[in-house]
Amino acid sequence: MRTREASRAATTTQSRAAARAGAEVASRMVAARAGRAGSASAKGAPSAQDGCAAEGQTAAQAERAATLDESGAKGIAAKECGRSGMQGCAERGDESERLETDAGFAAALRAEALKGRRGAPRKIALLMPLPFCLMGALAGGIGGGGAVGAFSTYGWNWWYALPLPIAIALIATSVANLDARQKLRPVLGLPVPPARTWWAKTAYALALVFAANLVVLAASVLVRALGGAAPSTLAGLATAAVLTAANAWAVPASLALATRFGSLAGIALPALVQLGLGIGLWTSPWWFLFPPTTALVAASPLVGVAPSGVPLAPGDALGTFGWETAAGLFVALALFAALATAGARWYARREAQ
Repeated sequence: MRTREASRAATTTQSRAAARAGAEVASRMVAARAGRAGSASAKGAPSAQDGCAAEGQTAAQAERAATLDESGAKGIAAKECGRSGMQGCAERGDESERLETDAGFAAALRAEALKGRRGAPRKIALLMPLPFCLMGALAGGIGGGGAVGAFSTYGWNWWYALPLPIAIALIATSVANLDARQKLRPVLGLPVPPARTWWAKTAYALALVFAANLVVLAASVLVRALGGAAPSTLAGLATAAVLTAANAWAVPASLALATRFGSLAGIALPALVQLGLGIGLWTSPWWFLFPPTTALVAASPLVGVAPSGVPLAPGDALGTFGWETAAGLFVALALFAALATAGARWYARREAQ
C-alpha cells in the first residue's frame, strides 16, 4: 500500500509540475507578443488585449491539462488499487476456502475416530497381531538361543503373509459399517460433502492398519531389547511402513464393497485376492506389477526372510531393495490412489439416492 501511495503522489507531482511549466511558457509567449505590440502603431492596444486574452486562454488550457493529467493519474491509480484489491480478495478467498476444507476434513476424521472409539476396528488392530507377537517372542529366544528365523519368521512373516490381509479387510469393513448399517443417514444428513467423509474413512482405516503393524514392531523392539533375535528398530519401522503402503489398495476396495454389497463381500473378496495373488505370484519375474505380491516381497530385505518364511541365504536376490521393489511400491500406491479417488466420486453420488 505504501508503494501505491508513493506512486500516486509521484504522478500527481509530475502533473502539477508540467502544468506550471506550461503556464510559464505561455506567460513568456504572451510577454513577447505584448512587446511586439507595444512597438506597433495605433493598433497596439487591441493587440495587447488579444495578448492578454491569449495569455488567459493558454493558462486556462494549461490548468485544464494539469487537472486532466491529475485526474487520469488518480484514475489509473484507482484502477490499479482496484485490481490489487480484487486480487487480494481472491487470494484471501482461496486461502479461507483451503483452510475451511482442511478443517472440514479434520473434523470428519475426528468424527470417524469417535464413532469407532469402542468399536471393532480398534480392537482388530490391537488384538489380531498379538498371537504372532507371542510366537515371535518365543521363537526369538529372549536371553539367547532363538529358533531359526526367530522373530523375523514367526513374528513378522507369519503376520503379513496370512493374517494381515484379513485384518485389513475386517478393519475397513468395520469402518464402513459404522454408517452403512443405517443406510448412510448419519453421513448424508450432515452439511458435509460425502466425498470428504469417504476420505476420512479411508484415512482412518489406513491409520489403523499402520497401527496394527506398529503393534508387531513394538513386540520386535521389546524382544531385541531383552536379548532375543529380532530385526533392528529402523528395519522394523521400515517394514511397517512398506506393509502399509503395499496393502493400502485393499482399504478403499473393502470400503466400497462393504458399503455397496455388505460385509461378506467387503471381507472375502479383497482378502482372497490378496492371499491368492500374493502366494501364487511372488516367484514370478513380474511380481512387482501385482500389489498383493509386493506386500510379500518388499519386506524380505528388511526382515531377512523370503515370503515363504525361510531365512534368506547370503547373496539372495530377494535380500536387496532393488528397482523392482521401488516399482512395486509405486504400482501399489498408484492403485490405492485410483481406487480411493473413484470411491470418493461414487460415494459423493450417493447423496442423490
